[in-house]
Amino acid sequence: MESDVMGFRLNGFAGAAGEVSGGDSSLVLMSTDDVAKYLAMPKSWVYGNWRSQGIPFKRVGNALRCRMGDLDDWLDRQVA
Repeated sequence: MESDVMGFRLNGFAGAAGEVSGGDSSLVLMSTDDVAKYLAMPKSWVYGNWRSQGIPFKRVGNALRCRMGDLDDWLDRQVA
């Protein structure tokens, strides 16, 4: 069965970015664009605040990437 999380196909690994085996959305690597859309914030806010807000990005080469599961955990820890 195929599922879709934020536009990422989760129907088995096919070697393309955003696709993972077993449908585990927590392993999906998100770009800064993806995180901005997920948080409904401008990309400039994400870039300007990721360190101070503790958004769980990791550097992959020159790019920032974030696991969806880590971002969900971070969101759960935020105080409204």
